[in-house]
Amino acid sequence: MPLTFHIVYIPGTVDYLLPFVSTLLRWSACHFRLVANGCSESEVGRLQARCANEPRLETVILPTNRPLLHQVALNSLQSRCSDDFFCFMDSDILAVGPFMTTITPLLAAHAGVFAGAPLWCRPGDQVFHPGMDVVCGEHDRTTAGLPLGGTYFAIYDNRVLTDFIRATEIGFERRGFSQLPTSLQAWCAERDLAGPRHFYDTGKALNLGLLRAGHKLAVNDSPSLFHLGGLSGIAKRKWYDAQKGIIGVWGVFYRLARNAYVELRRRLRDDPFNRSRKLPFGRRRQVYRLYFTALLAAAADGRKPPPRPAEGDVDVRRRAQVATEQILALTYDRTAQTER
Repeated sequence: MPLTFHIVYIPGTVDYLLPFVSTLLRWSACHFRLVANGCSESEVGRLQARCANEPRLETVILPTNRPLLHQVALNSLQSRCSDDFFCFMDSDILAVGPFMTTITPLLAAHAGVFAGAPLWCRPGDQVFHPGMDVVCGEHDRTTAGLPLGGTYFAIYDNRVLTDFIRATEIGFERRGFSQLPTSLQAWCAERDLAGPRHFYDTGKALNLGLLRAGHKLAVNDSPSLFHLGGLSGIAKRKWYDAQKGIIGVWGVFYRLARNAYVELRRRLRDDPFNRSRKLPFGRRRQVYRLYFTALLAAAADGRKPPPRPAEGDVDVRRRAQVATEQILALTYDRTAQTER
């Protein structure tokens, strides 16, 4: 039976990212549930229209008036999922070829299989080192080779996952070290994954718990998947600004003032997100977030695309170029279909 992936959309992302679904349908036999997480009525309507007459698509509307945190949305979706596998992927992932070829063979022997690292990641970015204290979404393994998995693209054995969550009450939520069970704290300490300031991003504590329980996990990034990485947060903020009427010059001033306030608050609180920005990939993550957000907006409006960021890494530069070309091609196809 084909796998069914959940793809979660938040306000401000549907117009830009919904076209990516066509690439997933083209290059796999999978089914997809398009999940509206606090989306407007018009956005829900677009999701439903896309699913109409497409047997491999369906719409799911989370019962909320405002976007749930991603960890909360995943816990909610998993609790109601009765499939053999609980599968999900980020909405800013597109495919350029058969992406399940190297992933499917791993399912029988693993409780979780993960892929979809952001295209701007260099190989070293995905490795968690002993001197770090924030296990970020980008970290999918340790220096010793322990697989950490992630929440970009994930396939779980749903029976194993359900039994584990019910037995431990550990789900996809982010956790600080003090919020881990004592037994898991000790297990993590033995593997240089623990300390009083340690913080575990969405799904990381869950995956560590599964490993401790003796389950196997695997990370296998498909070269046919291109994950833009980090667009949802930017899109959501812009959407809320527009809803509040904070646009134009005043909108620019408001965003600058708000960003300064948030930055100061994070520094004072020693916020894990602020600490993660100091990691080697922190600046590159922000550069490509802004670039792809601007590219999607320009493509949707028919404007000239922004220049690609200067990039010294050959592989990252190639992936950014391929993703850019795919986005522009998708926009062209959508425009052509609209004009017919």
